[in-house]
Amino acid sequence: MIEHKVIGTPPAAMRFGLTGIDSIKQNIQVIASTYAGTVPLDRAFGISPEVVDQPYPLSQALLVNELIAAITEFEPRAEVISIDYEQGEEEAEQGILRPVIRFVEREVQ
Repeated sequence: MIEHKVIGTPPAAMRFGLTGIDSIKQNIQVIASTYAGTVPLDRAFGISPEVVDQPYPLSQALLVNELIAAITEFEPRAEVISIDYEQGEEEAEQGILRPVIRFVEREVQ
């Protein structure tokens, strides 16, 4: 299985008509950069905004859990392998989290 990588933030420009792995990558990026309660027809879509208002080490751990749960629910074609963070010390002190989501494509019937 091929492992793929998506950086969760900042949101990228939306591209329409994607298929296959490009569609999955875009969907994961959208999930990771959307707060629950902000999508009018699907209020549960996204991640909880409360995770970013926690102290740095706690917010990292909470965000991993939120991302895995949201990706599992809203993008069943992806199986998350790991989530790490890609940011400098200054960004971390400012509460800026840049999750790097590694996943493999799952067979969906």
